[in-house]
Amino acid sequence: METTSRKFRWRHRLRPAGRWLVLFAAVALAWPWRGESSLSVFLPALSPFIAVASAVSVRSVGILALVALPVLLLILFYPRWWCRHACPVGLLQEVVERLRPISPRGLPNSPAIGPWLVLLTLGGAMLGYPLFLWLDPHAIFNSFMNAWRQPIVLATLLTGLGLPVLLLLDIAAPRLWCQRICPLGATQDLLGWPRRLFQRAGRCSKPDHVAGATQPKGRRRWFLAVAAGAAGAVALRSVRGQAALALRPPGSLDEARFVGVCVRCGNCAQVCPSNIIQPDFGGSGIAGFLTPRLRFDADYCRENCNRCNEICPSGAIARLSLAEKRRRVIGSASVDLDICLLAQGRECTACLQKCPYQAITMQSSDGGFSNEPRVDLQRCNGCGACEAVCPTHPVRAVRIQANPLSLPSWTRIIG
Repeated sequence: METTSRKFRWRHRLRPAGRWLVLFAAVALAWPWRGESSLSVFLPALSPFIAVASAVSVRSVGILALVALPVLLLILFYPRWWCRHACPVGLLQEVVERLRPISPRGLPNSPAIGPWLVLLTLGGAMLGYPLFLWLDPHAIFNSFMNAWRQPIVLATLLTGLGLPVLLLLDIAAPRLWCQRICPLGATQDLLGWPRRLFQRAGRCSKPDHVAGATQPKGRRRWFLAVAAGAAGAVALRSVRGQAALALRPPGSLDEARFVGVCVRCGNCAQVCPSNIIQPDFGGSGIAGFLTPRLRFDADYCRENCNRCNEICPSGAIARLSLAEKRRRVIGSASVDLDICLLAQGRECTACLQKCPYQAITMQSSDGGFSNEPRVDLQRCNGCGACEAVCPTHPVRAVRIQANPLSLPSWTRIIG
C-alpha cells in the first residue's frame, strides 16, 4: 500500500512537469521569430478534428494525416487523454483558473455543444465545406503565435485574438470551453463511443433488443446533425458564389471550399519570404474573414518558392512541388492602357523586365507610332511581379485579377 501511494505521489508531481514540457514544445513548433520554418505545420496537424474533417473535405489523405494517426490511435483507447496531458490551450486555461482571485463556481448549466459542432462540421465536409474547422484549439494557438510575426495592425491583431478570448471565457466560466464547446475534445469523445458501447454491451445482462433500445434515437440525432451540416454547407457555398473574389496562394482550393477548409492558423503567412500573404479583413465577405489572401504592394509570389504549399495542415493549399507550383495559376494580369506609362508614350518597361515567365510583351499600336504591353494568358500565372514593380500611383496600371469562380485556381495549369 505504501509503495502504491508513493507511486501515485510521484505521478501526481510529474504530470504538471510533463504538461509544461508539452506547452514548451508547442511554443517551439509555432515560434514566430525563427524565420521561415516548416515546423509550425505539426501542431495543427496533430489534431484529429482537423485531420478527419479536412480529409473528408478534400477527398484525399495526405502525408500530414500520418502526424495525427498516433493521436487517433491513442484516444481510441484513452478518451480525453490528449486534453488532460497534451493540449497547450488546456494547460493555459488551468493556469488562468489558478490565478483567479476568487474560487470558480463550476460549469454553468448548459448543454454540451461540442459534439454537435463536430457532426455539423463533418456533414459540411462531405460537401467540401467543413463549417467549424477553424474552431480547433491547436489552430487557434498557432494563429496566436503567428500573429506576432506580422506588423501590428488591426487585421493581424484579430488573427491572434482567439486564444485570449478562450482564456477570458475560462475566467468567466471555468472549463466551459474544454468540457462543453471544444470540437477537438468532442472529437475524442465521439471516437471513443464504439469502445464504450462495446463495454456496456459486455456488462449488460438484458437481451440484445433491450440493451440497444436507446441507440436508434442517438443515431437519428447524429444523422440529423450531419444532414444539417451538409445543408449549411450548401447554403454557405451558394452565398460564396455572390461574394467578392480574393487572390489566394498558389494551389488553393476553389473559393467556395477554401474559406471552409482553411483553419486560419497563419502558417502560410509565417513562412512566406516575400510577405505577400495577409489576413483578409472582410474583402471576401464574412465567410472569408481572416483567411489568407495575396497583396502585391511591394513583392510578388517568387518562382523559386513553394513554402506555403508545404505548410498547410488542412489541405486548403495543396502540397505542390516547385515545378507544379510554377504552373498553377493564381490569377490573370491585366493592363489599364489609360494610365500605363508605356501606352502614354513615356519610357517604361518595368513589367516586361520583371516578369519571370515572359508573359508580357511589347506590341505596336497606332500603326507603329506607339507601343503598349500585352499579356499572354497562356504564360501568365498571376505571380504579381508586374504589379509589384509598376510605377504608377496611387492606382497601378498592371493589376492581378482573381480567377472567376467557374475557373478556380487549381484547375487551370500552364503548359
